[in-house]
Amino acid sequence: MDHYQKIKHVPWSIKNISILGVLLAFQPLYFEPPIEPSMIKALLKANFILVFLFLLVFSSSAGHAQQYGGFPLIEKDSLLLDFELLKQGLEKYHTGLYWYTSKDSFDGAFARAKSKINRDMNVLEFHKAIAPLISMSKEAHTALVLPQSINNGIREKATFLPLMVKFLGTDLYVTEDLSFSSEKVKFRKIKMINGETPDEIISKLGTLYASDGNIQLTKYFYLDHFDFALNYYYYYGEVDSFEVEMEGQDSTFRLEPLTLPQINRKIEERYGKREPSAASVIAPLEFQILRDSVAVLSINTFSNSRIQIQSNHRTLKNFLKKSFKTIAEKKIETIIIDVSKNDGGDEGNEGHLYSYIGNNYQKYHTVMAKAQKSFLDNRVDEPITLKTFGLLERLFTTKKMADGGIRRRNGLFGHGLMAYSKEPKYKYQGENIFIIIGPGTYSGGSEFASMAYSQNIGVFVGQETGGGYYGNTSGYREEYVLPHSKIQVEIPALQFKLNVEEKIPFGRGVIPHYEVIPTIKQYKDKEHAPLNFIFDFLLKE
Repeated sequence: MDHYQKIKHVPWSIKNISILGVLLAFQPLYFEPPIEPSMIKALLKANFILVFLFLLVFSSSAGHAQQYGGFPLIEKDSLLLDFELLKQGLEKYHTGLYWYTSKDSFDGAFARAKSKINRDMNVLEFHKAIAPLISMSKEAHTALVLPQSINNGIREKATFLPLMVKFLGTDLYVTEDLSFSSEKVKFRKIKMINGETPDEIISKLGTLYASDGNIQLTKYFYLDHFDFALNYYYYYGEVDSFEVEMEGQDSTFRLEPLTLPQINRKIEERYGKREPSAASVIAPLEFQILRDSVAVLSINTFSNSRIQIQSNHRTLKNFLKKSFKTIAEKKIETIIIDVSKNDGGDEGNEGHLYSYIGNNYQKYHTVMAKAQKSFLDNRVDEPITLKTFGLLERLFTTKKMADGGIRRRNGLFGHGLMAYSKEPKYKYQGENIFIIIGPGTYSGGSEFASMAYSQNIGVFVGQETGGGYYGNTSGYREEYVLPHSKIQVEIPALQFKLNVEEKIPFGRGVIPHYEVIPTIKQYKDKEHAPLNFIFDFLLKE
């Protein structure tokens, strides 16, 4: 859950890589971040014209200077000063830094990263050296963002694998050939790229961004669409060509790397110049009754601002009250709650949804911050102060611990520790509940899934959640800029340890009772595979 009240969570990682694809036809993403201009992504629809204008906010980097062109070098000593501020920020402010990775392991990782800063480097090289520290945090609310000047240079000059792709589980498929080669590769499975399998590639690219705990599926999920090509560039740098082997082919075919301007020109040559349309987005909240007896609630976000802007209901509270009132009046006995696209939002909304299907209980073991204030000082640049709770929360809902940490308690102001604060009027009285989850179920979305799963509510269908079953480190987040590289560091402050039954291995997300991974045909036909599985198999039993 985003738990952010001061600053809303910008997901991904590579939640910090985002693409503003201004296309003539859009298909919504399976995973949808909060709606901000830098967060909108889109898929190509077959046989439609497209125009790319990319706004890149990067969170990874790659190799040697000669692989990237003319990005300016930064003196080694200046980069070491930046490194010290990054290290202090993680150690002093990130409450969950040692939840999945031991301090000894981190100490070794810090030493190895520092040893790589042994010469003058450009920002991309420096970024690649420090990004594995973010990956080791195993908390996807932690991120690095490259400066806009570097983004602009990459947008104009960098060359990329000219393919849009989609991971279905861990299988990699082409969704669009941006080179318009003579090879028929669309919707075909990729076996190898330059002699490496997709799994081998992801094992490298995945060191450049964090996912929650030991959840591997999100390492693939975050690289859908053009993000795969972007991150391939960040890790491998400029390459001469791409030798691609597809399933069902006896030989490879070659693709030449292209810049984004080159891709634009190819599109214009084929289709002519057209004005781009506005991006379409997934509705934040949807309610429908299917087959006269099943209510389906698609809760695609817990973001209050997004719901207010994009939904006629204006608030999640209004939507849920109206939906469950209809369920009660029509005596609907089966409900399906789809949170497969819900990557979180405002704290408390996950509990509000849970209140309609479950009994109240203490939701969190603990909610903690490492410190109210953390001071970062490399003794050369201006010191940086990171803060956590606001005044009222600090006074009325927190308690300072002997080790200097701050623990939340139930109080007069702000959020407490319980699942929800008020029993709803139209609480669901039936037992036939299905919950659809997937790697896009993250943060607050995954907390809702964890609560229901732990309390034995519902049959879970889909894929493992992207958020950890036992909690996350999120909440308030501080952002600061490293003074010499200008890389922005984003660190979450609060560790939320969920009060859940030990049903799932530590470090994993909620694992569905029935795993359903769409086939490429289902994806191509825009079929909601988990929903159809529930209707075609589970409801017939």
